[in-house]
Amino acid sequence: MEIKVRADDTMEVSGYVNAVGRESRPLRDGSGYFTETIAPGTFARALSMDGDRRMLLNHDEGRELGRESAGLVLFEDAVGLFARATVDDPEVVEKARAGKLRGWSFGFRNPEQTVEERGGMPHRTVTGLELVEVSIIDDSKLPCYEATSVFTRASGDGGAGVQIRAMEAQSVSVEAEDPAPKGPDPAWGARIRELKGE
Repeated sequence: MEIKVRADDTMEVSGYVNAVGRESRPLRDGSGYFTETIAPGTFARALSMDGDRRMLLNHDEGRELGRESAGLVLFEDAVGLFARATVDDPEVVEKARAGKLRGWSFGFRNPEQTVEERGGMPHRTVTGLELVEVSIIDDSKLPCYEATSVFTRASGDGGAGVQIRAMEAQSVSVEAEDPAPKGPDPAWGARIRELKGE
């Protein structure tokens, strides 16, 4: 996650919400423990469906920070689901200044998946989903996909509810706005190679 706090008390936030093809840490739902991988192309297919996906704080429906129709950019590339937006919520901007933003998360419904055994535990490969929202998570939440970090909440309604997965921030930088344009950040190349396991 990269955060730039601007002089006008807004912030630009960007980064990978989830890296595809990476196995999660053990997760738990109503049926027990499992691991999970989001297959490449899954987010691209989800984003091709009609919808105006929102960006929230901590998956809180009452804390909308943006939406696709108002500047939220979402796309899948070779690494995974990438998000970028400008946020003007004063509390969130202050959390950024204080280093209290942990990373990204996303909520989805209706997963299409295959299941196999890996190391004595079910492993789910998600090949389709309905992407409901992405969230910025703060230090009150505990994510769990490694490099990504994932946590799950049981929906309590047989799986029809929104499931949540979070990507832990590896580094969050808060900068004053610099009016001078900069070239590509060389750290991104190394980070992309790390996420791809190269």
